[in-house]
Amino acid sequence: MRLRLLIALLLTTLINACGTSPLPTPEPVTPSPTAVILNEATTFSELNVRLRLPPGWQSRIEGGMLRLAPNRTALEAAVINEPTILLDTTSLATLTTQYGSSAANPETIFELASGAIQSAGYTIAPTKPVSLGNAHGLVADITGPTGTGRLLVLVDETRAVRILVQAANDEWARSQALIDGILATIELLPVPSPTPTPTNLAAQPQIVRSGPPGFVMRLGGRSGPANSRFIAARGLAAAPDGTIFLAESGRGVWVFTPDGTLRQMFGADELLDAYDVALSPSGDIYVADYGRNAIVRFSSDGTFLSRWGGHGDAPDQFGLSAPQRIAVGSDGSVYALDTRPGADGLAASSIVRFSGEGRFLERIELPPDVAPADLVVAPGGVIYLAENFAGVIVKLAPDGTVIARLGDPADPTQFAGPVLDLDRAGYLYLATYTGVILRLAPDGTIVARGGGPATPGSLPNPGEISLPNGIVAAPGGVVWVSDNSGEYSAISAFRLQTDATALATAMALTPTALAVVETTQQWAVAAAASSFYAPDYDPDGVIGPPDVPGCQDSPDAWAPATPGSRETLTVTFAEPTFASALTIYQNHQPGYIAHVELIDEQGTARTVYRADPTPAPECPFATTITFEQTLTRIVKAQITLDQRDGSWSEIDAVALIGIP
Repeated sequence: MRLRLLIALLLTTLINACGTSPLPTPEPVTPSPTAVILNEATTFSELNVRLRLPPGWQSRIEGGMLRLAPNRTALEAAVINEPTILLDTTSLATLTTQYGSSAANPETIFELASGAIQSAGYTIAPTKPVSLGNAHGLVADITGPTGTGRLLVLVDETRAVRILVQAANDEWARSQALIDGILATIELLPVPSPTPTPTNLAAQPQIVRSGPPGFVMRLGGRSGPANSRFIAARGLAAAPDGTIFLAESGRGVWVFTPDGTLRQMFGADELLDAYDVALSPSGDIYVADYGRNAIVRFSSDGTFLSRWGGHGDAPDQFGLSAPQRIAVGSDGSVYALDTRPGADGLAASSIVRFSGEGRFLERIELPPDVAPADLVVAPGGVIYLAENFAGVIVKLAPDGTVIARLGDPADPTQFAGPVLDLDRAGYLYLATYTGVILRLAPDGTIVARGGGPATPGSLPNPGEISLPNGIVAAPGGVVWVSDNSGEYSAISAFRLQTDATALATAMALTPTALAVVETTQQWAVAAAASSFYAPDYDPDGVIGPPDVPGCQDSPDAWAPATPGSRETLTVTFAEPTFASALTIYQNHQPGYIAHVELIDEQGTARTVYRADPTPAPECPFATTITFEQTLTRIVKAQITLDQRDGSWSEIDAVALIGIP
């Protein structure tokens, strides 16, 4: 039976998982009589619990349950072998509603849990009273054919806390002191009083991550609770760290982490109909409020600052159908497209430019044959317009003079697209009505493409686009596109497929127009380890570039305290980076790297390497790990060294490769 994480007193499943044949374990290593070492206390605010963990231990909260294990492998294992701790909390109000008033005492809760455990074939020792702060309860050891553990139930004024510790029998014997040490540090923090939930609060949209090559993820669609669905997903913007901002007609601005997690929502009260969003170099956020014919300025944390514009004929006002699209220049100026009746009564398009504080600067009149759907502004004030009716991209000088029209007159559908963006290297991005995303060199050469059309009359599948309404080239090599079709509204992320020949040609023909975004290599600037051989082989030995010549034992590298152990090394890098590779330099008995994780600015860990430890074919040895460029910026790497065959490895340096 595979391990499944469930709450609501369903501990049976967890016990059954321990009752199956455990994964193969290495030969027992006689533990040394060393003291239990625990890190600083970690607070899990979702559960209002604080505790201390040994170095290298990992944690995860899923379905309201906290899971703790010595390493990422054990944390994700389907069969319990190494010590694993599971903890969840349930309000007494929920328990009494479901089980009656008697469920508010630890005896009833323990009976419910222990009955499930006994039915799984485990023996429960006599209970003992236990106290933890204001909470009181019961504790008992449990034993089975292949697993041993402990069950604790605690109840205070507001909640019940259940803790289940498990391990394979031999691991339990080795880890008893460590488990006791961890449990002794648990603190139950006060439960904060609930605050009223705003009726317009957004919920996490559905995330789809499986799709065709080039598809990264999709947020939204037509499924999920009403407050998790977009009414109409429109303009997009991206911060330097990859954070995504979405202008959405129903609830203002949605803010997502680069991996699609909803971080924040703001502007619901200040915006009548958010249509586009743009970020300034200073971090301010500008939103085109189509419903009020205005531009609204927010601070970087979503606090309302000011509003300007409105419907009217004054130079700093807008026509009835504007502003729909805005952009911010490198100098902080805010550009907005406007359409209003001209002297001849026909619609005339122009661009209104404001200072970042909303002061009117100028109105740039556009040629009569130009009716743009979107705009972007390059450094220096050059403007690009998406002219979807003519199927061209119009390039303007800062004063509005037409410099060029990019597109194929023989195929106007190729560049017929309503949304446009520009990356920091100078490439243009266009989402077309054919459902294709194009990456263009400044001369209009198509150098990459992605996406695909949805079947008419059908909801778009992952990787397909029906009617694009926003686009942004985000850091990390990802392009986001908003898409709407009836009740379907979503934003999708893509990695475009590059045409190497076209890219090389474009760079040869317009070398000065394209900025080169350099891939950088940086060395660790700080390090910490689960142990080190004192006094000279401390973790600082991995800081900076390699400095151990050849293959040798050296105090200029890091070495664990003893051979034959499993250790972790955590290194920190100075500049957050969208990483694509990591190189580990080993100078003595190399080859025993078993697991590598990257850690981003939010503290989220991602496994990029897992292998069985074996001696390397040569020494010194550099292990280079390559992977798809990360969606988030990496600041740390955690390396697990498994030398339990008796080896004694050393690491000299660690380098992170990517784009800052």
